[in-house]
Amino acid sequence: MDNSVKWLVRDSILRTIKKIGGEDLLKKISSFSIERSKKKEWGDLSTNLPFLLSSVSQTSPAKISEELISSLSEEDLFSRVEYAPPGFINFSLSFSYLKESLKRIIQEKEDYTRFSLGEERKVQVEFVSANPTGPLHVGHGRAAALGDALANNLGKLNYKVEREYYVNDVGGQIKKLAKSLWIRIRQLEGEQIAIPDDGYKGEYLIDLARIFKEKRGIIQQEEEDKIILELSGFAVEEILSQIREDLEKFGVSFDHWFFESELYKNNKLAEVLSILEGKNLIYEKDGALWFKTSAIIKDEEDRVLRRKNGEYTYFASDIAYHQDKFKRGFFKIIDIWGADHIGYLPRLVSAVRALGYPEEALKIVIYQLVSLKREGKRVPASTREGKFISLRELLEEVGKDAARFFFLSRSADSHLEFDLELAKKQTPENPVFYIQYAHARICSILKKAEEKRAFPVNYEKVNLDLLTSPEERELMWLISYLPDQVREAGERLEPHHLTVYLQELASSFHYFYTRHQVIGEDRELTSARLFLVQAVKLAILDLLGILGISAPERM
Repeated sequence: MDNSVKWLVRDSILRTIKKIGGEDLLKKISSFSIERSKKKEWGDLSTNLPFLLSSVSQTSPAKISEELISSLSEEDLFSRVEYAPPGFINFSLSFSYLKESLKRIIQEKEDYTRFSLGEERKVQVEFVSANPTGPLHVGHGRAAALGDALANNLGKLNYKVEREYYVNDVGGQIKKLAKSLWIRIRQLEGEQIAIPDDGYKGEYLIDLARIFKEKRGIIQQEEEDKIILELSGFAVEEILSQIREDLEKFGVSFDHWFFESELYKNNKLAEVLSILEGKNLIYEKDGALWFKTSAIIKDEEDRVLRRKNGEYTYFASDIAYHQDKFKRGFFKIIDIWGADHIGYLPRLVSAVRALGYPEEALKIVIYQLVSLKREGKRVPASTREGKFISLRELLEEVGKDAARFFFLSRSADSHLEFDLELAKKQTPENPVFYIQYAHARICSILKKAEEKRAFPVNYEKVNLDLLTSPEERELMWLISYLPDQVREAGERLEPHHLTVYLQELASSFHYFYTRHQVIGEDRELTSARLFLVQAVKLAILDLLGILGISAPERM
């Protein structure tokens, strides 16, 4: 069942417009916004409809609002409907609707925030996809948390979601990795040799070198080409194994690992180049093969698909890879990329267009960099020198739950400053602790109620009319708005909205708890308040589940 209060309000408004001006007026309004009110005194929701109707009917917003409010006030959904100059209408939801929302979440539990709009269409979320040239760092952690939460959220909207990791296991960076590893092995064998400036210098290669030597023995007499090929396969396999292990500790798993080498083995790259050639969109120049990006997107430069030395570029592989994705029947493809790839976006969009797929079927989410802060100072990092805090180190220091919450606490397109000391605090200053503590506190209340046999046996007989305080009303409103929050976060691909909502819900609950006794002498009131806090518990549990964060019962 779709429990969107905004859609109920929208339906009420559309009925009212039709009642006032008939189908003609209804057709003139293509869209109008319904948003949460910014201040409590303005009610629960607000619409800009009077502005829009004023422009098409040549009537003042105030006059239009009079007619609208007169009709909307008769709706059972609202307790108050008011005009707000210069052209808004504010709505306060009726107490009867708030009570029904509480009952629905108790009855439906996690299904309370499920929607049918996805119609079980296939959606792919491809994320992390770090080159297997070293350990995952904190930036990859942000991508992992973001992709996993998005996939969970889209599942709530009734999409069939597949998580995919794309492995770049061929090309220049893999050869560079193998050569760097070879040097580390030779260093272990006593040879005085340095890794070149453009090589991989991380100490993780020393460990890999030791593992290889234990398995393989001395390799000094081997031909370079032969050993580089062998080291390439070994390094990719070992590093991918570590990446999988780190992701598992982070609570992230993938349905499919797609290897770039498959594009070559299965002639998928040759196939897509043939398609583009048939459309006259590729040409040779200066010994290289080019794609006519400029023919698809204005002001874009043509891009190289195959270099003079015969090696294919990442762009060529990505075109073939996305062709393969679409052929697998996905309704929508979502790629999650780091900010360093933002300039790459137009050329991939041009390729998707060239292949004949709708541009809106591809959505690329760009996430910004992560910087770490400890004791008020930024933690220096250099990936070139191999000096950075890995995702594994971060998890060992702050734990999975704090890491995921902090990564998801800001919109993807905002730079994230990760405060390591704050993430470890067991105080209300730490937002994830504050939220989890709300859940644990409610669990303690419910357990105490069971011990005292104060828990309502029959929810149908609970008298919710006794929930009359402003603090109780605020919690009821937040519960009623929960489905909309889940839907909008999923549609916008912005799970950070759920972290903001959770902090507000936890704060409202803790404030309620300091002002009201849940288990008291009045058994009827106790039952009503237990009903309310049980609903809050379910809401917290549901959203933490979407974000991939645990909901402890004791802290």
